Amino acid sequence: MDLPLISALFVAFALSLYVMLDGFDLGVGALLLVQPEEQLRDRMVDSIMPIWDGNETWLIMAGVALLAGFPTAYGILLPAFYLPLIVMLLALGLRGVSFEFRYQANLRRPAWDLAFALGSIIVALMQGLIVGGLIQGVTVDDDRFSGSVLDVFRPFTFLTAAAVLIGYIVLGAGWLHLKTTAALRTFAERTLRVVTPVFVGLAAAACIAAAFVQPGMLEAWAARYPQLVLIVALFLLVAVMLMRTIGGRSDLRPFGLGLALFALGLVGLGFAIFPGIVPFRLSLWAASSATSSHVFLLVGAVIVTPIVLGYSAFAYWVFRGKVPEEGWQG
Repeated sequence: MDLPLISALFVAFALSLYVMLDGFDLGVGALLLVQPEEQLRDRMVDSIMPIWDGNETWLIMAGVALLAGFPTAYGILLPAFYLPLIVMLLALGLRGVSFEFRYQANLRRPAWDLAFALGSIIVALMQGLIVGGLIQGVTVDDDRFSGSVLDVFRPFTFLTAAAVLIGYIVLGAGWLHLKTTAALRTFAERTLRVVTPVFVGLAAAACIAAAFVQPGMLEAWAARYPQLVLIVALFLLVAVMLMRTIGGRSDLRPFGLGLALFALGLVGLGFAIFPGIVPFRLSLWAASSATSSHVFLLVGAVIVTPIVLGYSAFAYWVFRGKVPEEGWQG
C-alpha cells in the first residue's frame, strides 16, 4: 500500500474542503465592503454565522498532515511563505474579533463590518499569493529553502491572488443567492453577473502565464494533455451554465456551479503538479516521513474526519433554508 500517496491525497482532500467551504464565507465577507445598507449587511453576516468559524478546521488538519507525513516539504514551504502565512493568520484573527464585536458594539458596527470585509479580502489575497508561489516554484537547495521570503511577491502571484479573491466572491454571491431573499438575492444575482466572467478571465490568464513562469507546467500539459483539456472544457461549460442560471428559479444551482468551478480548478492544479509535494521541486515520495508516521497520521484521519464531517453536516442541516428576517439569533 502506497501510504505516502494516501497521506498526500488526504492533504489535498482537506485543503480542497477548506478552499470550497471557507471560500464562500470569505466571499461573503468581502462583499460587505460594497453593500451600503447596514440591515442587508446584517443578513449577509447572519447567513454565515452558524458555520463560518468551523471551516478553518480543515486548514489545520491539512497543516498537521503535511507536517506529519512530509516534514521535508513542510520545512521548505513554511519559510518560503512566512510572510503571506503570518499576514493570513493575523487577518483571520481580525475576522474573528470583528465578527464578535459587531454584535456587541452597535454604535460602531459599520467599522467592524469594514474590518471583517478587509480581513476577508486579505485572507483571500494571501492564499492566492501562496498558490501562485507554489506554481512559480520555490528555490530549493539540498532539500532546504534557499530563496528569499520576498520571492512570493511577483506579478504572477498577484495575478493568482486576484483570481482567488474574485473566485471566492463568486462563491460568496452564490451562497447569498441560496440563503437570502428579496433585495439580497437581487444583489447576489447582480454580483454574479459581473464577477463570474472576471473570474473565468483571471483563471485563464493565470493558466497562460503559468506556462511562462514555470517550465514544469508545459511538461505537465504534454504529459497529461487529454485530462487537462477535458478539465478546461468542463470549467468553461460550467461557467456558461452558471451565467445562464442567474435570475432563474433555482436557489441552489448558482452556488453548486460555483463550487464545481473551484473543484475543477483544484483537480486541474492537482494534475499539473502531481507527483510534487513541493511543486516541480520535490516529489511526495522523496519528502515522505517514516512508514510509522503515515500509519499514525492515517489512523487519526480515519477517526477525526468523520467526526468533523458529521459536525459540519449537522450544522448545515440545522441551519438549512433561508436566513430569517430577524436573523438566527432573533
